[in-house]
Order: sequence, then C-alpha cells, then structure tokens
Amino acid sequence: MIPNLEKILKAPGMLTQNEGEYLYRLAQFNPAKGAIVEIGSWKGKSTLCLALGSMSVGGEKVYAVDPHKPLAEEGYLEDTEAELHKNIKMAGVESHVVPMVMTSEEAEKGWAQPVRLLWIDGDHRYEHVKQDFLLWESHVIEGGVIAMHDTIRKKGPKRVLWENIFFSDRFQEISIVDNITAVRKAGNISLGKTLTKWMVIACRALYIAARKMGLPHSKPFGRWILRKLTT
Repeated sequence: MIPNLEKILKAPGMLTQNEGEYLYRLAQFNPAKGAIVEIGSWKGKSTLCLALGSMSVGGEKVYAVDPHKPLAEEGYLEDTEAELHKNIKMAGVESHVVPMVMTSEEAEKGWAQPVRLLWIDGDHRYEHVKQDFLLWESHVIEGGVIAMHDTIRKKGPKRVLWENIFFSDRFQEISIVDNITAVRKAGNISLGKTLTKWMVIACRALYIAARKMGLPHSKPFGRWILRKLTT
C-alpha cells in the first residue's frame, strides 16, 4: 500500500488506483541498479507514486521529464510546472524527484546514467511515443523495466508496443495493469518465456475485442483477468 495513498489519489492525473499502486511496486524493483526516468509528469501523480516506491527501498531519484507547456493537440491547455512542484512538496518527496523542465529529446542529450525503470506517458501521438522509446530504451539496463501508459486505448502507444516490443526478442515478462503495459528488458528469451509472452498478448487482444464489442462487464472483468495473469 502506498503511504499517503489518499493524498496521492487526490492529485490530478489519469492514473487509476491499481495503476498508481503498480508504479509504486515497479519503482521498488532493482534498487541501486539505476535511475528512474519518467517521460511525461503533468501534475505529478505518477511522479509521486514512483518516488515513494523508490524511497521505500532506498532507491534512486526519479527524473521527471516534461516541458509543462500547453499541448492543445492532446487536450492540455495549461502550464503545469507550478502544480507539479506543489504536489511534490505535498507528498514530501522533494529530495527524491529531479524535475527536468524540457522535452524528452533535450533531456536525453548528454544523459549518462543507467536507467532501471523507464516510464513513458508523454505526448501520445505515434511519432512522439516512438521517439521517446527510441531515445531512452538504450539507457535501460538488462533486467530493467520499460512501462508505458494508455497502451489499451491510444493508437500511438499501441502501435509502438507492437512495432518495438511485442515483435522484439529483447523483451519478456509482459505485465498489464489497466492501461499500463510493462516489460522487462532481457538479453535472451527461452522458448517457454516466448510462448508465455504470446499467450499474454492473445489475452490482451481478446480483452480489447470484448471492449470494442461492448460486452457487459468486459472492462472491469478483463482488467481483473489481465492483472491476475501478468502481475
């Protein structure tokens, strides 16, 4: 359970409670192996979950990358930097968050640290999601985790998943929690893990199809099944 969960959930943001708790757990994985990089902080809801998770295991800081400027194409019409700092202070994680008020491309220039967790939740248009993935994936350590948001309902993240992760032999152990998809970066994947990976992808496809067909209770039941199968 996340400390101060009620306060965190009151912070503006698109995360469900399950997603917030999952990011908290992901931030506890592989401590002392590298930094946590967040692409797209907005007002900091996911930032707080990641920071609290890392703090709980004595882990590294969260580098929160976001220009915080309005983005009309995605429906964001306000500058959010002040709100981010306010929420970071509210949660008491100032010592564990490094706000990087710039684009993903600007932040990656000169980046030299290993990354144990990469969280991508920035501009959801395909070209931008792809750029975020391609810029930062090489910094993720073997055994590290890449997690992406809105991978069920947004075309951009879904396409990047298929093109760069699902069809790649460099990722395994797919986990799906509501709209988050997370994978572990690995050097070699066994036949058994490959079969498991494609079983999860097939279950994901059935869930999406059921939602599109409007089957009763498909959303809560499908989310529950995927969580149970993959986390």
